[in-house]
Amino acid sequence: MGSKKLVSSHTAYNDAVQLTVTREVLSNVVRSRYSDPMQFMVVSSINAQFSVSGGGSAGVGGIGTGGAAGDLGGSIGYSSSPTITYVPQSDAGFNKSIGSTFAVEEAISFGLQYRFARLDPELQTLSLRMSFGSINGANDFVAGRYNDVYIRRVDAIVRLLQLGATYRQVPEWDYDTTSIPKDRVTGEDMVDAFQWGMNFIEEDDGENVRLARYRLVLALILADPQSRETVKALERLGVTPGRDQYVFRPPLHSVPDDRDPYAIWVTPRSMMDVLSLAARVVDVPEEHAKLVSALEPWSGDPAGKSPVRIRSSRERPDFPYRVKHRGYWFYVDDTDLDSKMFLEALVAAYTSRVGSHSAGDESPQIVLPVGG
Repeated sequence: MGSKKLVSSHTAYNDAVQLTVTREVLSNVVRSRYSDPMQFMVVSSINAQFSVSGGGSAGVGGIGTGGAAGDLGGSIGYSSSPTITYVPQSDAGFNKSIGSTFAVEEAISFGLQYRFARLDPELQTLSLRMSFGSINGANDFVAGRYNDVYIRRVDAIVRLLQLGATYRQVPEWDYDTTSIPKDRVTGEDMVDAFQWGMNFIEEDDGENVRLARYRLVLALILADPQSRETVKALERLGVTPGRDQYVFRPPLHSVPDDRDPYAIWVTPRSMMDVLSLAARVVDVPEEHAKLVSALEPWSGDPAGKSPVRIRSSRERPDFPYRVKHRGYWFYVDDTDLDSKMFLEALVAAYTSRVGSHSAGDESPQIVLPVGG
């Protein structure tokens, strides 16, 4: 008991929650492919109570006779009485969390968890499409079909990565304020600004100042900005060549200029978008062809298949990441490492959204006692 039981029980519950969350994400991806309503539940608490009891007995018989007999006995008992609390995630707070867009850094980091650094063009392309809904003004879909300009933007970033470009966080000034005359700023104003982590930055030859703070932003750092291949890729990306770094900016990223020609303007996706897009990698059984809608194939692959797959089978697979839906098993093959890493990224992104939300008091809770 004691510390040893803490270690063993913690590992067991951790494994159980990991498998539960992974199957939930997989199940909702499959539901999305069938246009069935999604449902999310989170394990809010696990209360594990352990107890040990012991006892003993002794007896002697035949006292006062020619012989005596005795007996000695002992017993020890162990019990575990855990309770697991599930909270259905369906209130407005959760829907807002799962429907809001990721930060640019989040979108890229989930791609990195999906082994973005492998320099596999197909996997890089898939990861970028799952991360961003638009790149430099080009939306992913136009009239229900993939936008060719968007595809060129994605391919350009993949090409730059192949040419040695890397992701890096770089500092810059955040100018999300109004310019004011410098002579209106007092020493007390400067002290207050410093306490808030801000500075007055001069502009217009020192006549005006603007409050700004230092922030870290994600940028694409080029290996050889002057090479012909790099310049061609930058032009396809829709930015002006000539810099060695290009910052990723979301639509509401405020800067002094109306548009920065050296920035990669992107619209990150939401978790709900990601789950819906992930449904494209689900293998639908032939007999279910009328139950699902036709989808535009993954661009660049004549067969319309992605580099990752969620497979289907009538028979129950031996792999752990499996769910049953409409009479079929849907699963990720344990030997398909690309698909497993893709699922890993989905789970990481999903738990990030769930972890940022606390269910409201009005949400029902399901408490399950488990016999030990």
